[in-house]
Amino acid sequence: MDIKYPDYRNSIVNLSCSVLKHYGAKNHHETLEIFDNYLKKNYKNVVVMLLDGLGINALENHLDKGSFLRRHLVAEISTVFPPTTTAATTSIESGLTPKEHGWLGWSLYFSEIDKIVNAFINKVEDSEEEAADYHVAGKIIPYKNIYSIINETGNATAYSVSPFGTNKVTSHIEMFKEVERLCNLSGDKYIYAYFPQPDAAMHKYGCYSSEVTSWVKELNEGIEEMCQRIKDTIVIVTADHGHINLNYKFVSDYPQLLKMLVRPISIESRATCFYVKEEYRLQFREEFHKAFGNGFLLFSKAEVIEGNLFGEGQAHRKFEEFIGDFLAVAIGDKGIAYSTKSKQFLSNHAGMTKQEMMVPFIVFES
Repeated sequence: MDIKYPDYRNSIVNLSCSVLKHYGAKNHHETLEIFDNYLKKNYKNVVVMLLDGLGINALENHLDKGSFLRRHLVAEISTVFPPTTTAATTSIESGLTPKEHGWLGWSLYFSEIDKIVNAFINKVEDSEEEAADYHVAGKIIPYKNIYSIINETGNATAYSVSPFGTNKVTSHIEMFKEVERLCNLSGDKYIYAYFPQPDAAMHKYGCYSSEVTSWVKELNEGIEEMCQRIKDTIVIVTADHGHINLNYKFVSDYPQLLKMLVRPISIESRATCFYVKEEYRLQFREEFHKAFGNGFLLFSKAEVIEGNLFGEGQAHRKFEEFIGDFLAVAIGDKGIAYSTKSKQFLSNHAGMTKQEMMVPFIVFES
């Protein structure tokens, strides 16, 4: 496996900052120069379409070189760390690094309620129990989205087209139609469109399955047809992360390790945070490697902070709590689950391999 660290000079954060700068809003990080050059043409519509899970590896494995998306591939860029939807889409929608916005991964420990919570869906980890009678992550780690920021400039109107956006859609066909409809309205616009495939199919069937190929081909054709019908528009297609087929190892299989922990693991199965009892912190690294071998890089809290893995900028006040005492980052084909009862996928992401970290920067100019 090729180990790949995030590149916060050539990433989806920089892409988002290019959008902010283009519309006269403040950008907190460098812009993506290759995108800036296209934006100088001042198209009426700027569309950024994010297909969940469609990293470079998936693009090359499921589409031939003559396909629409591969013909229009301009560059490979980095996603954020960890390469996972919670962290990456929040960066795209805020222009901030995960370190700044705090949405580090699928599950986060909130000391305010003493629970590990699935940040997006507000459930207690590994259960169907509501975490609270309010949206925990939304209340405790809120952020300002770039649609609000752009709309406040008065220089354009911004929309989010997705199952959860300002303009809600329930299928990829609806998404393409809604983007096309918005492009035909008068005035300058920024349109962000998100769809949860092929990620969902990859989790269920594996990242090289025929089911995933079908989804990628269908999305490719739908985007091509949409692009043929719109005018005065630049369309960027990218992804939040790539995918990797994996096997799981379970913390519960290692009693010596288990007794060292304050609480269950969190963040992601391939970017796993451990809260360790103080009396075991000197022994933990050795015990971890005994259990999980060389398929992971193990960072102490100090090493995570010093290495800027989660990006640059002012750390969110919850950041240090969220990363725990140690962070295990997958560099092979393994994931870590707390027990056999924990959710497991055939294919997953959030590790530091090229397969997971590199995403496409695809450009179509109408």
